Amino acid sequence: MRSFPISLVIAGLALSALPACAPSPFDFDPPESRPLLRELPRYSAPTNPDQARQATDVVSTSGDLTLRNALAAALLHNPSLRAVAWEPRLAEASRLQAGLSPNPEIGVEFENFAGSGALSGTDELETTLLLSQLIELGGKRDHRIQVADRAWTVSALDYEAERLEVVTETAARFVRVLELQQKVEFAERARSLAEESRRVIDRRVQAGDVSPIDEIKARLESESARIAADRLKRQLDAARRELSAMWDESDPAFELVLGSLGEVMDVPSLHYLTDRVEAHPEVQRWVAESERRTAAVELERAQAVPDVNAGLGVRYINEIDDAAFVGGVSVPLPLFDRNQGGILAARLRAAQALDEGRASRRELATQLIREHSRLTAAFHEAQSINSALLPAARDAYDATRRAYDEGKLPYLDVLDAQRTLFDTEAQRLEALAEYHSALVQVEGLISAPLSTLRHSEPDASEHPGDTP
Repeated sequence: MRSFPISLVIAGLALSALPACAPSPFDFDPPESRPLLRELPRYSAPTNPDQARQATDVVSTSGDLTLRNALAAALLHNPSLRAVAWEPRLAEASRLQAGLSPNPEIGVEFENFAGSGALSGTDELETTLLLSQLIELGGKRDHRIQVADRAWTVSALDYEAERLEVVTETAARFVRVLELQQKVEFAERARSLAEESRRVIDRRVQAGDVSPIDEIKARLESESARIAADRLKRQLDAARRELSAMWDESDPAFELVLGSLGEVMDVPSLHYLTDRVEAHPEVQRWVAESERRTAAVELERAQAVPDVNAGLGVRYINEIDDAAFVGGVSVPLPLFDRNQGGILAARLRAAQALDEGRASRRELATQLIREHSRLTAAFHEAQSINSALLPAARDAYDATRRAYDEGKLPYLDVLDAQRTLFDTEAQRLEALAEYHSALVQVEGLISAPLSTLRHSEPDASEHPGDTP
């Protein structure tokens, strides 16, 4: 037994020459933010899941709400976005695990004891202490790290795409609230005007200047205006709650949203915008996914290379009270399983990623065509209403009201002219809301504000018919 401890120390020193198992350091920077997101805050999940992370940026959503504050609040507090924010952290943990080497194994063997005859008892006992290590060959560890690195890029781009989706949805709901706010203003104005007209008609009926039938018509018009205003107020309340839900508030803290639907600009050509789809995180995600699956092919090929299991230890022989080194190496013989199925499946997935990427591009391009068509149509409609319909409706109402006051026309004509004016204003507002709703979608698809691209757009004459 005197030599056993010394031999054990020597065996431990020899084992230290085997491959290290310490994890490699890793540090990832998030993908570059798209222009549409560049000036907005970014939420990151905590590295320690036991620590609750609060948004460091203070965003006010009370009082009068601007679009930028609404977007910032949604990017920091949206529940779905915060859930997706954990995916890059999970990928970091997978990257950490991928860089670890296999653990060594320690074993003890007892031989030649409690037998029969000369081997009874422990006089012939042989005790072996063995330390073994699996040595990975074929660059498996490096390939695992490459796959994990690219998986992190995929998850980071998925999160960027989700951020872009939250921005687009928040902006769309913001536009809806702004539209309903203005519709409520129009409805209240129409209701007040109908009330005023009813009071005037009441006085003229009492004076015997007009027929009592006009009083009934005026009362019906007033009641209809009140019902329409109440309906729009309920719709506005629902839209406000839908908007505040984007940053996880059930009861809206804001009073009004600030903005103008009257601001429109020429629509860039579809050809010019189509190339911008390549910058969408969803497109870049499939590029990264294709690279990850290609790296996975190399990992599967490395898995076909047999690993070596090397062991070194000491054996103590009780009979002669002495010890000696023992060692061994084992290597699987790749006669049947050479990971043929794993390699083929990985290659098929890599080929599949190319088609999935092309399908994603085509889907985004199709959405852009649809939203660009909406944007262009709404722009032309708003321009036509502004330049022709609305001025004509105002002139017709003013002329009809003057003729009625002079006793030349019945009140029914005044109501018709007034209703035409209100309908034209509502039509203009709906066209402007449609324009901004489509604008939000187009900007989400190209990942950039449309106003920043107008300066670099080629001459519209190169693509006639796309722009007004």
